[in-house]
Order: sequence, then C-alpha cells, then structure tokens
Amino acid sequence: MTYDEIAEKYGVTKGAVYLALQQAGLTGRRPSYKHLLPWTVAQVHANAHPALMLRILGARQAKQDVPEVKLGMLERWLEEVKAADVVVCYDREMPPNPASPSTGGFFYSKRREEDGPFPQDVNDSEQSKSLVRLGEAKKPRGGSGSARPAETAR
Repeated sequence: MTYDEIAEKYGVTKGAVYLALQQAGLTGRRPSYKHLLPWTVAQVHANAHPALMLRILGARQAKQDVPEVKLGMLERWLEEVKAADVVVCYDREMPPNPASPSTGGFFYSKRREEDGPFPQDVNDSEQSKSLVRLGEAKKPRGGSGSARPAETAR
C-alpha cells in the first residue's frame, strides 16, 4: 500500500502517514542531496526547476528508481548547463528570473575557474559538486547569471 493510499484510507495527508511511520521506526533513511543542494532552501524555492533537477540527479546517483521522463528532463538540463558553461547558485533574496521564473531563489552564473570544469561523470557525487557554487550571495550582473542555460549559451 502506498502512502497516498494509506492517507486516503484514514483521511490524513501523505506527510502525516510518513511522519507516523517514521516515528514508529518503519521508514528508511531519507535521501540527502546536500552535495548537490548545499544551501538551506526556503520552502517557496524548493520546487524551482534547478532544485528539482539536482534532486533527480541525486536520486539517480543513489541508484533510486527514477521515471524515464524525469531522466530525460535531467539529461536535457545537464546538456544545457554544460553548453552554457554555468553553475547553479542560490540566494533567498534573488527575485524571479529565467532560472526560477515564478519564485526566484535559484539562478545560473557563468562558470569560473575556481568552479572547476563541468564534471566528466555527473553520476559521481564528488565530481557533481562542481555543478553548484556555494557562497553565491550576489545577484548576477548583466543578463548572463539569470538566464536559462540555453539562453546563457548564446
């Protein structure tokens, strides 16, 4: 029985089902994607496209089952990020921008020398750290930092 089915049967939320099972010691460890999402992300930014793509990458790295459609989205996104030569950055105060058009928070910034090259193997959790930049609290200058990867590549 899925969490959704249990929630529907007992008239509670999926989150309540998970919490009850967790408190009873019946759940596995929640996956951590800290190497890909090293920031404390505001709830309003949690579903921004870059965050979703990084979590899908983390799930793939952990050899979790990921639907083919999501893997296809991830591959296209990784190709765009590589072609644009950008890294993912996060700033809670970043206004909406092409990387995160409805809520802001996440944005792309041109890759710098200290970021290292695009990872040869994105499935390697150590190498994939070079997809993100920590400590990026400045808003991007000009149009390059806030553009979508494909727009940045132009």
